Amino acid sequence: MRAISRTHGFMAAVLAGLLFPYMTAHGQAMLQIEGTATYRERIALPPDAVFDAVLEDVSRADVAAPTLGEARIDQPGNPPVHFTIQYDPTQIRPDHIYAVRVRITEGGRLLFTTDQRYQVLTQGHGSEIGMIMLRKASGGSAETRTTAVTLRETYWKLVELGDSPITDADQQNEAHLIFQTESSRVVGSGGCNRLTGGYTLNGRSLRFGAMAATRMACMRGMETEGKFLAAMERVRSWKITNQQLDLLDENGKLLVRLTAQAAKPR
Repeated sequence: MRAISRTHGFMAAVLAGLLFPYMTAHGQAMLQIEGTATYRERIALPPDAVFDAVLEDVSRADVAAPTLGEARIDQPGNPPVHFTIQYDPTQIRPDHIYAVRVRITEGGRLLFTTDQRYQVLTQGHGSEIGMIMLRKASGGSAETRTTAVTLRETYWKLVELGDSPITDADQQNEAHLIFQTESSRVVGSGGCNRLTGGYTLNGRSLRFGAMAATRMACMRGMETEGKFLAAMERVRSWKITNQQLDLLDENGKLLVRLTAQAAKPR
């Protein structure tokens, strides 16, 4: 009887050890999203491809989406790719919106990704989801909505200040920014004058240093330029969604919106 009792106690301890990682800080079991992702092209993935899936709170469009769970699969093989994302149910709010985003990369190069919102958990959506990924085209016929862009060394055209859209007619020249990698300098135009200055980047945190500008007077664009420069002083964070860059204040409110464009000749 003692041997049986010791065996039973050992098995209980092992089971508790296995279940512990799946318990939240509040003592509740971790739940999971079950997903399947595929693409329409009949092509095989390279052997060193990596699949990533992320569960995000996308309730607010003006702040970076918080991540609630993620899954990574090295060498996922050919589609469909089946994945599971563990998440803490105590972090889920019925009045919030949650979505899953997936992508496949090879050596940091984007191969496939989703381009639409795949909602889960709330507003009538469940915990099982099927997803279609779009291919990042190569060469001249790239699908720009799925092409990965980076903050640095990208030509960012100004399209919105706060809640006000910016059109080409509003400005003498095209207002834009280019974050240079070397020396952490930012250059561009405010819509009239050329701009240059420094910036400090730390993860999602972003601050602009003092900006210098030429002193031309333009028939158009001066008011936009002044608002642009004032907004840059208040920027504290950033996020990129597809081809769009949002610059946000300390409360996550949208200050400046730019889109990635082909660089214009100087």
